[in-house]
Amino acid sequence: MDENAVTFKGTVNGLTIILKQDAGFDDIVNSLLIKINSAGKFFRGAKLAVKYRGRTLNQEERYELHELLKKESGAQILSFDEDMTENKLAETKPSSTERNNQIKKYTYFKGIEEGTTKFYRGTVRSGQLITFDGNLVVLGDVNPGAVIEATGNIVVMGLLRGVVHAGSNGNKDAIVAALGLNPTQLRIGDIITRSPDDEKGIGTNLIPELAYVREDKLFVERFLPQR
Repeated sequence: MDENAVTFKGTVNGLTIILKQDAGFDDIVNSLLIKINSAGKFFRGAKLAVKYRGRTLNQEERYELHELLKKESGAQILSFDEDMTENKLAETKPSSTERNNQIKKYTYFKGIEEGTTKFYRGTVRSGQLITFDGNLVVLGDVNPGAVIEATGNIVVMGLLRGVVHAGSNGNKDAIVAALGLNPTQLRIGDIITRSPDDEKGIGTNLIPELAYVREDKLFVERFLPQR
């Protein structure tokens, strides 16, 4: 089963679902269920306009995915439409410069090297999803129930108590750093850890910490000297 047959991307107007072009429909259904379950309570009570792109769906497949979203997500699905703009752009043959940019996109991030970075100023509140194709820096807190995701590294200049996923394109060399690292779920690449049910988060002290993966195990350590 291809668990990466479906990718979620949050937008200003709702949610875009990217379907892997060569994935079978059964893989898409199973992957969609996994993504919904991993999002936890993020969708519940939300009102979402959903678009999909990538793999073409027939009328029956489209209906089945629409019903699955309505039943399993707990959100009010306002619409479920194909993203014609994105699909039309995908059909356009890229120039040599565009091809080089596409290659860089998938080879740019390695470890904690510099790269395209998004700065988000303010508190990320419960129910919010912040996602970016690059590094992400949050100048504020990430509250429980919020989700932040980036293909590169994630740095939070405040308390991190929500769900965080760095290296979302599979990059296990990405890192997560925060002034207070207490996430309800922390994920780097496909390595995932959750906080115990009886604790507030992975860490109990509000000290600057860094999370990284080594030999397929997730480690957390201080990144500033203790005074």
